[in-house]
Amino acid sequence: MTLLELDNMASAGFTLMETIVAATRESARVLRLDRLGMVAAGKSADFIVLDANPLEKISNVRRIDKVYLCGKEVDRAGLRAKWKD
Repeated sequence: MTLLELDNMASAGFTLMETIVAATRESARVLRLDRLGMVAAGKSADFIVLDANPLEKISNVRRIDKVYLCGKEVDRAGLRAKWKD
C-alpha cells in the first residue's frame, strides 16, 4: 500500500491504528496469505523497524530504520552499493 493510500484512509476517517491494521493484517487476510500480516508465532517474520511512530503521523511509515525478512536483518547498505554498480 502506498503512502498516498494510507493518507487517503486517514483522511477518510480511519484512525491511524485502523489504517495500519488495514494495510497489514487485513490485506493479508483478504489475500489469504495466512503467514503474513502480523508479528506472531508461526508467521513469516517480515517486518520493518521505523525511526518514528506512525500512530503520531502516518507519513512516518517512510522513516525506515531496519528491514527484516524471514527474521533476518536485510543489509540495506550492501544492497544500495550493489545497485549503484
